[in-house]
Amino acid sequence: MEQLGINWPLLIAQIFNVILLVWLLTAFLYKPVLKLLNERTQRIQESLSQADQVKQQLANAKRDYDAEIAKARQEAAGILAQAQERAKAQEAEIIAQARQEGERIRVEAREQSLQERDQMLRELKNQLADLVTMTASRVLQAELKAKGHDKLIDESLAELGRRN
Repeated sequence: MEQLGINWPLLIAQIFNVILLVWLLTAFLYKPVLKLLNERTQRIQESLSQADQVKQQLANAKRDYDAEIAKARQEAAGILAQAQERAKAQEAEIIAQARQEGERIRVEAREQSLQERDQMLRELKNQLADLVTMTASRVLQAELKAKGHDKLIDESLAELGRRN
């Protein structure tokens, strides 16, 4: 093969050098670079997975937050409804008490007016009794004297008319 210009020892040395170079490049360059790329790919996939998990957690947290807000609004509405019911009950109680108090005052006023009327009637009866007694005593005195009986009755009636 020397005619073709092939130098066997040189060819074998070059083949050996190429194989050694490929082996060295594979062992020290290609495999570490592949390993580094695989590690990077794995980290990216883990980061994406973690990002998806974080998204899911955020969605869950938002859903929980919305549920808590809705629950808090319902509780607030319930508390407000209870407060309104209590206010209406208190209002009804206050109105009932006011009506009772008004009725009590009206009854007391009626009783007081009846008592005052009775007292006035008693006083009037006493005055009338005094007048009758006084008139009777004068009439008796006049009868005893037998004169001026008509004059005494007129005076008593005039006095009675002045008092009324």
